[in-house]
Amino acid sequence: MSHDQNVPDIGSNALNGESNLPSSLELLTLDMRDLVRRVQQLSHLGIEDNSIALPKICVVGDQSTGKSSLIEAISEIKVPRSADTCTRCPMEIVLRESDPDQQWKCVVSLVHGYYYDPQKQLKSKGPDKSEYLGPWLRKSSQDDYKFLTLTDKDQVQDTIWRAQLAILNPTTDSQDFLPPRDIEFAAKEVKFSPNVIRLDISGPDLPNLSFYDLPGVINQADNDREKYVVGLIQKLVRQYVSQENCIVLITQSMTDDASNSSAGRLVRDVNGAKQRTLGVMTKPDRLETSQSNYHQWIEILEGKKFEFDLGWYIVKNNPDPEVDHATARQEEEIFFANAFWAGVMASFQERFGVRKLVTTLSLLLRVQIQKCLPSIIKQIEEKATRIENELKTLPDPPLINHSFVLIDKVVKLGQQFNCLFSDGYESALLQKPWNDLVLDFKKALETTKPLIVLSAPLDQKLLKEKIDSDFEIIPAPGSGPGPSPRGVKRKAPASENSKTQQGTPQSATEKRVYLTDSFEGLETPKRFTLEEIQILKQECQHAGVPNQIDPRAIQKLNRSMIKHWKVVVQHFARALHGVLEKAVSNALNDVMSMYRQTELYREFQKIIHDFLKKVTDDYDEQVIAYFKMEYENPFTMAQSEHKQKTSKVLADLSKARQLARSKVWQKVRGMSEDDKANAQVDHKANVQTDLGPDPFSQEIEMLSSSRGYYEIAAMRFTDMVCLLAESKIRARCRVELKETLEDRFGSTSEERCRELMAEDPEREHRRTDLTRQKARLTQALIRLSAMHKTDDDDKAPSDGTMENGEDLADWDTYNDVYAA
Repeated sequence: MSHDQNVPDIGSNALNGESNLPSSLELLTLDMRDLVRRVQQLSHLGIEDNSIALPKICVVGDQSTGKSSLIEAISEIKVPRSADTCTRCPMEIVLRESDPDQQWKCVVSLVHGYYYDPQKQLKSKGPDKSEYLGPWLRKSSQDDYKFLTLTDKDQVQDTIWRAQLAILNPTTDSQDFLPPRDIEFAAKEVKFSPNVIRLDISGPDLPNLSFYDLPGVINQADNDREKYVVGLIQKLVRQYVSQENCIVLITQSMTDDASNSSAGRLVRDVNGAKQRTLGVMTKPDRLETSQSNYHQWIEILEGKKFEFDLGWYIVKNNPDPEVDHATARQEEEIFFANAFWAGVMASFQERFGVRKLVTTLSLLLRVQIQKCLPSIIKQIEEKATRIENELKTLPDPPLINHSFVLIDKVVKLGQQFNCLFSDGYESALLQKPWNDLVLDFKKALETTKPLIVLSAPLDQKLLKEKIDSDFEIIPAPGSGPGPSPRGVKRKAPASENSKTQQGTPQSATEKRVYLTDSFEGLETPKRFTLEEIQILKQECQHAGVPNQIDPRAIQKLNRSMIKHWKVVVQHFARALHGVLEKAVSNALNDVMSMYRQTELYREFQKIIHDFLKKVTDDYDEQVIAYFKMEYENPFTMAQSEHKQKTSKVLADLSKARQLARSKVWQKVRGMSEDDKANAQVDHKANVQTDLGPDPFSQEIEMLSSSRGYYEIAAMRFTDMVCLLAESKIRARCRVELKETLEDRFGSTSEERCRELMAEDPEREHRRTDLTRQKARLTQALIRLSAMHKTDDDDKAPSDGTMENGEDLADWDTYNDVYAA
């Protein structure tokens, strides 16, 4: 059954604008009993995690500071006191006032918020950040187990000890520690646990209060084997104290120096904790009343030393476990009424005694609950929304007709692929990257066409010889580096092989920008020198046929011009495969997003990948074959267009060639910059005469013809390569991809379909866990929404039960029904 049928919809009322959740003003009208009851309902639901922290009171302190006596005084129960029963796990005590005619009751539960991983190594120095709490790993939601229900206070001490043994033996069934089993010599699998023992206590005249008793902070272990416990306990205490909604109650024995308190130092080190801390001084009956002894305690009460924002209180408890609670409280009143406490310390009377402390704690907890509940409600709503959104991606596996579901997915995928590879609007996801790639391919052919070096070392040699034979250079007065006394020739400057390139781009270093990164790795264009073209011409020239360009030389040059196209088209084919993979994967995710963790999804991926590889491999073979045809047989019937392009290129090359020769001529003559400027004006008409005939004129004609052919062939090659892509790839994908899927899954058996659509165990576990969390959050929001119903509150039971009569300790069972 779908999780949506199992659990009430979180988003329908609680998460929209029509929420029935209480306002801050309504929270102020609720009495302490109602507030504590509501918070405990939330706590019992197990909704607390790193993002949701409920208001609480935590009692911390060093060992032997009277913490256990204080717990007993507040809760009116007895806790284990022997040396081997010291607290090694947190204990939550929830006190509720019941009607006078109702029986005292205590429900003991084991709250497992962590699971034990014995494979994790414990370090003697305690856990670092990565280890968190050593072998204890936090669960996504807590599990509550009822351990025992008591109606006799005398049984509490033994039951707490049994519950602690159950907590400290995580791999043993907790039922093994219930009475009448003998536990005197029971072993402890671990020495510490962050899991909690919870006591839900209800009875007449009890305060409406709840708090956590945390293990006593220690600085050293009893033996080297237990050194790691020191760090684990400090880490646990720091976790609780760091919660912004936590009120910290710290105990300090008046027989010890407060400056040596490890718990006090830990609390002060936590940012913001001091503002939420109330100190309690214990064992005042052991205090010497000389001024030198009690003066420091007065300074603490006055806030001059060891200051906490909530102040300090002093309580006196009877260490004798045989003394009952009522007697202990009477003895405390008598103690604080003596001459010293009622005289010298009279100004602090409002801070003496357990009853006054409990009254203050109840008030502080009420204020904290009223302050925090609005933000907690918001946090619950936000978490509920996150869970709901994640559950949408984790549907329950289909329960019936797996074959139908599979065929339905194949049909929908076929429809998606048809739209994707068609020419309609739906193909936009593919068309844009496809078009960009085609444009980049065209641009790559343009920008990689070979460059031409238009100056040659032979130019300088020939021009120098011409100048030497024609005339001597007589420098004009005042020009040049200085006159030669005999009018001898000026020495030509050192040779420089100046290179002028023609073509687009003009420079090999000019940046080429593409729409995609598919062609960024191409090598720089090839450079043809005039000497290379001359050698090529001579290799094809027949003896006795002067001044003619052999057509074979042109053909050979044409092939050299387009040789690099093979690399360019291979880049295009690889990039095209990537575009297809991405587009098809997106389509697959759209249809199969809810089944991404199944074997079916992986099977679809493999079939599609293999199909696309086959299609693009075939395409690659076709375009390479077409390239070979272009390369081996340079050919065009576009004679008129070729003649036009050749003429234009020849004019451009001739002009650039003449400019290159002019620069060499100027350098050979040793002309200054002024000479060069004058030469450009005075001798412009006679440049050709001065330079003489170009020894590379035929090479320029060859290059012009080949460049003209390149432009015609490049357009043809672009069209053909892209046409093949359209006809051989898009058309095949549009038709054959769907057929391939249908052939593969069309006759799949129901059993095989079920196997294909089965999820990974981890995914199934995640969905189950989220469904359970959703059920708990739903109940939390329902309970919170009931807080503003005055009638319901007035009728609410005060014995620790829910409105439907179920015991709060049974909520874990109640939740399991929803999570089933």
